[in-house]
Amino acid sequence: MIACRVEPWSAVLPDMQPLWAAHFREVAVEQARVPLDMDLPAYAALEAAGALHVVAMRDDGILVGYLVALVWPHLHHRSTPHAFFDLYYIRPADRKWTAGIRLFREAERTLAARGVRRLITGTKIHAAPSGRSLDVGRIFQRLGWVEMERQFGKWIG
Repeated sequence: MIACRVEPWSAVLPDMQPLWAAHFREVAVEQARVPLDMDLPAYAALEAAGALHVVAMRDDGILVGYLVALVWPHLHHRSTPHAFFDLYYIRPADRKWTAGIRLFREAERTLAARGVRRLITGTKIHAAPSGRSLDVGRIFQRLGWVEMERQFGKWIG
């Protein structure tokens, strides 16, 4: 049975790490120039500061998905607690029915309980190497989110 719940970063980290390579291969652009290189000491410091919020999705104890958000004041709106979604992923085999919606709803519920009032995230708009769309904007719209910005990137190295 699949369940979503908040877990400490340090507790879920050993289960997340084996999923990162597949997550990276699926969603990252310019992979040859910008390799996966997680700053684990920075994440540990964020956890120690109380600024990480991790929702783990498990199927009979096995991690099948995760959502990691950074919780801190927005530099322009310091009186309104914000959460910035850093990572979210569900293994392809477990992306059925409403898995994504369940993960995001649990994040919304538990972040609201923490006092967060605004959520910020993005979605990939390019296609995966398989050609499948990575845009999950429809899930966010179904949950009542509104598109606020577009991001651009450019390699200058």
